[in-house]
Amino acid sequence: MLRVKNVDSDASLSTQQSLSRSWLLAWDFYLVLLIAGVLRFYQIHTTEFDDDQAMLFRMAYDGLHHGLLPVTSNIASIGIAHPPGVIYLFMLPAALSSDPLWAAMMVSMATTLAAVLTYLFTRRYYGRLAGLVAALLYATAARPLNYARFIWQPNLMPPFVILFLFVLFLGVVDRRKGWFCPALLLLGLLYQMHPTTSLLIIPLIAAFLLAPGTVRWRDLAFALAGLLVIFSPYILWEAFTHLADLHTVFRLVGQRARIDSQAIHLYRSFLSPFDTPPSFPGSLLRKLAPWLSWLRYAVPLLAVGGFVTAGICLLRPHRRFEANDEPQMPSYGKLPAWLRRLQADPYRCGILLLLIWQLGPSLFLLRHAVDLHSQYFFMLMPGPFILIGLLSAKIVALLRHYRPAMAALRYVLYVGIALIVCAQLLGSMALVIDNSSGNFDDRGFQPYPYHNDLASLQNALTQADQLAQRSHYNRVYITSDTATQAALSYLAAGMRTPTTLFDASRCLLLPDASAGPAVFLVGPYDDLTNALLGQSARATLVDAPKRLGGAPFKLYVVKPAAASSVSAGQLGQDLQLLDARAEHVTVKDTVWTVTRWKLLRSAQPAYRTTYSYALTGNPAQKPGVTMQSRCTFTSIRAGDQLLVAFKLSSDFSASSGLEMQAISLSTVPYLPTYGPFRLETADVHDQHLTTLLTPKGDTSLPIAIGSTQ
Repeated sequence: MLRVKNVDSDASLSTQQSLSRSWLLAWDFYLVLLIAGVLRFYQIHTTEFDDDQAMLFRMAYDGLHHGLLPVTSNIASIGIAHPPGVIYLFMLPAALSSDPLWAAMMVSMATTLAAVLTYLFTRRYYGRLAGLVAALLYATAARPLNYARFIWQPNLMPPFVILFLFVLFLGVVDRRKGWFCPALLLLGLLYQMHPTTSLLIIPLIAAFLLAPGTVRWRDLAFALAGLLVIFSPYILWEAFTHLADLHTVFRLVGQRARIDSQAIHLYRSFLSPFDTPPSFPGSLLRKLAPWLSWLRYAVPLLAVGGFVTAGICLLRPHRRFEANDEPQMPSYGKLPAWLRRLQADPYRCGILLLLIWQLGPSLFLLRHAVDLHSQYFFMLMPGPFILIGLLSAKIVALLRHYRPAMAALRYVLYVGIALIVCAQLLGSMALVIDNSSGNFDDRGFQPYPYHNDLASLQNALTQADQLAQRSHYNRVYITSDTATQAALSYLAAGMRTPTTLFDASRCLLLPDASAGPAVFLVGPYDDLTNALLGQSARATLVDAPKRLGGAPFKLYVVKPAAASSVSAGQLGQDLQLLDARAEHVTVKDTVWTVTRWKLLRSAQPAYRTTYSYALTGNPAQKPGVTMQSRCTFTSIRAGDQLLVAFKLSSDFSASSGLEMQAISLSTVPYLPTYGPFRLETADVHDQHLTTLLTPKGDTSLPIAIGSTQ
């Protein structure tokens, strides 16, 4: 007969279960909720809104309002399409409003919930003190907070990771049946947020082995059916593309891998307020950095202590068996006695599962073929903070029960933990204030040329729209670039005044002089546009809408000069050359060759559609050398003037002219159909590619080059 003695009554399962329903009456629960909520919702309207954020929310909104079935999310950095699970989640705020702020608030709610779930999980299995310490450290940690305030599919992972761990513990520690199906479904949902979460199959397999007798065949059947439902849209996409994404993954896996310290560095970065102190002069966090730098060492050391404590708990049996006792419980075949004893000790199984969750994926990522990124480690949070909570609870228990004379030292621990939490809170609050007030260098945000926040973009568009409405101008022209194109394209659709967005990196679109003045909203770093406006039209600067962290927008009223009525040539029924001589313009030490055209056709705005002219200039007497510019618009109005600039290099210094060629095309979203469904993807493709010909049938049009201005 098996006789079991309880060693640590403070951590017994019966005590944990008796506390499981008391959290609603606990002040510490509301403290965690308050701190996590304030950090994640403060000035949330200044949330980042760049390409990924605009694409994710637009796909959710358009899926609802255009009757589309999303089968992918956006495109990953490795070139594959993400599964569409997060698009369906973002449909919830998209059903309420077209304002992306609601989606950002959803992310903040999810990450606040993650801190609360950390408290509930850790308190249930390791005590109230451990739960409070883990939750407060996680809620105030700077790196998780930095990802908790903007739209992005990995940012929704934290609450689902905790729920996944909760479900595993229901089987491994509580020995309840029915955990396997929700665990697999949560893993499938997490995979849709980022493919690296497939590594969570390591703790899932461990849980399966540590909880024999709790998994039923029907659990597996229900899980497979649920996964089929979750992945059915993505499976449909893979069928359309003939498994193109899988081939890409296999090709990347086959690349030569290397072992380095990237995984360790990135894991450690989640425990520090900053990698290096901010360099922006006005940064509040920079001023606090000298007083917060000790956190870079204290918190990682505590995490190491948590790992050591977990290892000691794993080696020290929670239950004591007599020498001839053999645990009588279900198992997978004949197992060694030590493993059967481990399986019969739920507390140690839980500790082992925690360690496997943290160490398994981390060790796997030590060897990698592609560069690692912070989001790869979201699946491991808030693991280190839970281990620190465990360390704190064990030290207090040791002082209280085994060293009564030193029990007062536990107050030193309380003060130390409180000091760390307060320091983290101070640093994180400074980070939030910096980000919401513009105390950062907006050129330091990768992979975009510069950073944009939602409030600044909405304010600039609102001012442009109000100016046009107030002055009865019939059009607003908006410049865009790689940093703003997706965001402005979506937000401008809600303006009352008709708008035309165009890529300003090499082109300037001017209204037809006969149409009267128009409003121009010019981006913060569109220097070429400002230079061309100054010499090609009468532009009156009305306002400079502010942007967080960088140069403002510029709001103009533009009245262009009348174009010449004499044609210098024509390409197709699209472009009429207004000046047979191109001019040189110097902008910040860069020399541009500028050609002037008139648009001959019109094209109305359409769903995620752009219209482009790809122009090529071949210098006379310079065979093999070309200059290229592509002008892209969301709509085209016949009569508008188009200035196309080509960056001049040393190869053209002696050139006497250009042979101009042009291709007309449109770019549309890839929306395949399957039966009654119209599928939504992030892909686009070019169509209607047409080489424009002169009236004589030639493919090129000669242009002379004038003097430098």
